[in-house]
Amino acid sequence: MPMAEGTDFAGYTIIRCLGSGGMGEVYVAQHPRLPRQDAVKVLRPETSTNQEFRERFLREADLTAALSHPNIVGVYDRGEFDGQLWISMEYVDGTDVSRLLRSSGGVSDDQAAEIISAVGRALDYAHQHDLLHRDVKPANILISDTDPANKRIKLADFGIARCADDSAGLTATNMTVGTVFYAAPEQLTGSAIDGRADQYALAATAFQLFTGAPPFENSNAAVIIGKHLSTLPPALSQRRPDLAALDPVFAKALAKDPKDRFDKCTDFARALQHGLGVAGVDATTLAPIAQTGATEILQPANQPRSRRSLILPVVLTVLLIAALVFAAVEFTRAKDEQQTPPRPAATSTTAPPTTTTPSSTETTVTSTVTVETTTAAPTSTATTTDAPAPEQETPIRECMDRTGMTRLQCWEEIRRSERRR
Repeated sequence: MPMAEGTDFAGYTIIRCLGSGGMGEVYVAQHPRLPRQDAVKVLRPETSTNQEFRERFLREADLTAALSHPNIVGVYDRGEFDGQLWISMEYVDGTDVSRLLRSSGGVSDDQAAEIISAVGRALDYAHQHDLLHRDVKPANILISDTDPANKRIKLADFGIARCADDSAGLTATNMTVGTVFYAAPEQLTGSAIDGRADQYALAATAFQLFTGAPPFENSNAAVIIGKHLSTLPPALSQRRPDLAALDPVFAKALAKDPKDRFDKCTDFARALQHGLGVAGVDATTLAPIAQTGATEILQPANQPRSRRSLILPVVLTVLLIAALVFAAVEFTRAKDEQQTPPRPAATSTTAPPTTTTPSSTETTVTSTVTVETTTAAPTSTATTTDAPAPEQETPIRECMDRTGMTRLQCWEEIRRSERRR
């Protein structure tokens, strides 16, 4: 049960509870000595007594406390009181982007670019200090509303209240259900991850800012996981035809293979700004953007399937079956919190006054799936030249409208027709 107003906890005076979940509660509390209010996370006793979790919690808290960046929520202190671990951090009086999307229906394109740029800078800074976020999503991006003329954008929750291994995804860690909407393929399969996994999640978040929904949606978490692993993300122009110039930017940032993504999160943010025509972005300094079709997902119909492409369906089947088990019960509740209404033309971004703070106490799901594959001998795979060229998009869409076939089926049919000619 949450602590009541006025309760003394580790010297702090509890003002009110901001949120609670499976890991514990988050409070706004009066600092014991300074004229300042802090956000205080208090973990449940059963979590606090897990020795492995304690060690990781303390390590993550120490690493995050060393970060000093204008777009990262600052960590002030940590400790243990009455058998419960706690951590105090900067209190942001405002709202988070997830609530903003639900309450106002969207943000303007320029404001979306501003948010992504700020978070991109925060992530690159953290990556330079050997710290990954692992849970980039709208709910973890805070916007202050105390000064309307100077809103602050802050990235919160660097895994402090999640039992997170440095290089693992779902195979060895608790991952919030909401994360599945934004998680990179390599994180979902438990592969080693680096800053480009955070970039993928940032791109999925940006996709939602521009369209009102993440790239992949379904009532079943396992289906979403499967799409992250094996389905090309939808073109932004399918939902926002006026933003077709951003299609190659999102195709690169949401590439299945981390090597095909941007080198840094700020590279993605700047390419986004350039595509929008935001003033002050020098196109000559942008990394080249190649069409990054999934080279191991799409293959010409008459090309022999590689050994890896034969293994992939088996791996996906195992993963999806396991994901169904751990996600079916919890997903429905999280889905209601993640969905946002279809994005209209944004006219206002002012949300009702709301108080928010970094929260990592939401419902979690756990997977213990271990995916093992043997290393295949070098084989030929389709290259990026096999992806539809821009001039092929119109015939593909006409084919889809006329026949009801999928984009992939139409593309393969067009290629076969061209070869017959």
